[in-house]
Amino acid sequence: MTRAAQSWTLLVFGFMYLPIAVILMFSLNASDIMALPLRGFTMEWYDAILHDGRLGQGFLTTLKTAFPVAILATLFGALAALALTVYPMRFRGLMLVILLLPFLVPKLILAVSQLILLKELGLERGLWTVIAGQSVIVLPFCTIIIASVLIRIDLRLVEAAEDLGASRFESFRRVILPLMRNGLMASWVIAFVLSSAEYVLTAFLGGREQPLSVLVASDFRFNLSPSLNALAVLIVLGNIALVVLAESIRRRSGRANRGHS
Repeated sequence: MTRAAQSWTLLVFGFMYLPIAVILMFSLNASDIMALPLRGFTMEWYDAILHDGRLGQGFLTTLKTAFPVAILATLFGALAALALTVYPMRFRGLMLVILLLPFLVPKLILAVSQLILLKELGLERGLWTVIAGQSVIVLPFCTIIIASVLIRIDLRLVEAAEDLGASRFESFRRVILPLMRNGLMASWVIAFVLSSAEYVLTAFLGGREQPLSVLVASDFRFNLSPSLNALAVLIVLGNIALVVLAESIRRRSGRANRGHS
């Protein structure tokens, strides 16, 4: 049974990562036709991506979108997680259902409904509409990530701090906030990655603002160039670097907390 489970796990990971390996292979192929056999090794496609001003502008637009989305989604996700776990509020069940609605409603319906709302209000589409729309669909992920950290906190620590004279804000700042720091960091990283990869809402709400996801999707429709393989590899490496950085910060903060204790 153990071997069967291991084999199944290897198959799942192979199904997930084999396409990335194929993209990496063709991104280094000297031929401009993505087909076997390979013609040789080249870095030409990476050089073309790095010197493409249009994609560079799209990358900057992605950053200008993903950073605010990650901050807003993490902030409101933390508030929602606190209301669901540490500081229970009335109608928590209703609040949880509202938060999880973006999970249940297809993104296409969300995008169309938000677009109709913007037109009814007479608002122009732009970068801020993309930020608002993406924050709505990323918020449930952030709430669940932070709540999964908060739910493991021993609330007797908060009660002890308040018994020793700490106000509710002081007990939050000195007890809860340090314990939820890793959850906040993980939430920010996940929100950033989800925002940078979001296409459906961005295509509907972006207007003239075109982040990298929209530009890449457009190029795949009309011009299947090997340089897009190089771009995909760079995006994957960037996401991996972001996750590794967040994990290293988490481990360092964990060692620091154990040292202080």
